[in-house]
Amino acid sequence: MATVPTARDEAEAIRMVDEKILATAESVIAVQTAIARASCEAVIAAMTGRHGADRIDAIVSAGLRPYSKRVRANHRRLSRPPASVGSKPA
Repeated sequence: MATVPTARDEAEAIRMVDEKILATAESVIAVQTAIARASCEAVIAAMTGRHGADRIDAIVSAGLRPYSKRVRANHRRLSRPPASVGSKPA
C-alpha cells in the first residue's frame, strides 16, 4: 500500500527532476566544449608534428562533473534533519 506524498515530498521530487535536467544541459555543453578543445589540440599537434595527448579522460570527466556536483549537493541537503514547521531556514 502506497502512502500519500506530502507537499514536501512533491516539492523534493520536482526539485530532483529539475536538477537532473539542468545537469544534463550542463553536461552536454561541457562535453561539447571538451571535444572542441581536444579537436583543436589534435589539429595543432598534427600541424606541428607532435603527438597529441589522449583527451578521452578529460571529455568524460567534463561530462560527469555536473552530475557529481549535484549528487554531492543532494547528499548534503537530504542528510540534514528536516526543518521544523514554522522555523526559519538558516
